[in-house]
Amino acid sequence: MIKLHYIHEDPTSALGFFAYLLLQEKSGDPFMILREDEILGELAWQNGRWLNVGEICVEKEFLQAVGRFIDAQAFSTLPAVLLTRWPDDLAEVVVQSESDYLLVCKLGRDFVVFERIFREFISGLIRGEGLFSFKVFDAGFDMDFELNVEAKAAPGGYAGIEKWQV
Repeated sequence: MIKLHYIHEDPTSALGFFAYLLLQEKSGDPFMILREDEILGELAWQNGRWLNVGEICVEKEFLQAVGRFIDAQAFSTLPAVLLTRWPDDLAEVVVQSESDYLLVCKLGRDFVVFERIFREFISGLIRGEGLFSFKVFDAGFDMDFELNVEAKAAPGGYAGIEKWQV
């Protein structure tokens, strides 16, 4: 399950924003959009764009903003990054949650060598922060390894309030 917290600016709110919870039960399912435990809509990736597939009418601009937020998350981009980086080694990358990934290697690849390379270079491929867990299998599911990677923001990657302090 993927669970994301999304803050959307809204001048009609007393605070100037609303907090939403985005839930996806399993990969490929639509994201439910909730606010204060009320389902506001469902958003699905179809034909190359995010569409409201729920019965409740939701503003198009809001759905586009939520879609851009989802697209910016590591789980949306990391599988393609991994498959592009190791096209000869990886057969499949399955997103189990926003931070848990299952990888299956191709038949005939040297699994021990891939493990060594993967462990050395994976941290440089992750964009985002948090703990990422990888369970990697050989093609026959005879061998496997697990790796947890603590990803941190790149230095200078965030211009936070510290930049503006005098």
